[in-house]
Amino acid sequence: MQVKKPVLASIARTKGKQNILLTTIEEYNADFLVKYKEIWHNCFTFQREQKLEPWVQIIAHRVPTLPFLGEGGSKLLKEEIETFNPIRIQGLPRWILSSEKRHNPQTRFGSIVFTIENEEKRQEILKQKEISIAGTATKVVKYLKVSPTTQCTSCQKFGHIGDRCSTRACRFCAAAHLSKDHCCPTCLVSGRPCEHTTPLCINCKEKHFANSKDCENLRAAKLVYA
Repeated sequence: MQVKKPVLASIARTKGKQNILLTTIEEYNADFLVKYKEIWHNCFTFQREQKLEPWVQIIAHRVPTLPFLGEGGSKLLKEEIETFNPIRIQGLPRWILSSEKRHNPQTRFGSIVFTIENEEKRQEILKQKEISIAGTATKVVKYLKVSPTTQCTSCQKFGHIGDRCSTRACRFCAAAHLSKDHCCPTCLVSGRPCEHTTPLCINCKEKHFANSKDCENLRAAKLVYA
């Protein structure tokens, strides 16, 4: 095999100097290096090669909060998941609910985010639809990372998506209904604003639509994102 240009863009050691990181140029990738390992393996002293893949995350809903409230609760939660499910978690799972809300006696369940090693394993877990935590079947879904400027299509607030949001607010008039249900009583136009619509933003209470670039709340969210 003949290669007309250098394959590697850089060679570096990780912080603990236990691993060597090989980075290819755009024309090549990790699969290429693994396939032609016999060409370069004598250049380094190592036990095995492994593709560097980004870790991925999963959300589990309706996780019982009470068994994991004490000191070391996150570690106990990790051990619980790994003991009763064919899952290996990277790091510790984290709660989406604040500590204050989890310790509220009325809070029985919450949602957690945990990290696993690769996309293939995530798909295996998602196909099961549920995992067992503290004797409870908890629903698992793909974790979607959102930015502070992501706007919910249900409540029009920023920082989350609308697939599980139960609050309703119209993007056009701020009334307590979905934007698709907006309807003008004068001309009966539905699902969109018309000449009779009085714009009102549910977020900053100014006279514009909730997705307007002039919204002060959106500008504040952009500062967080910057």
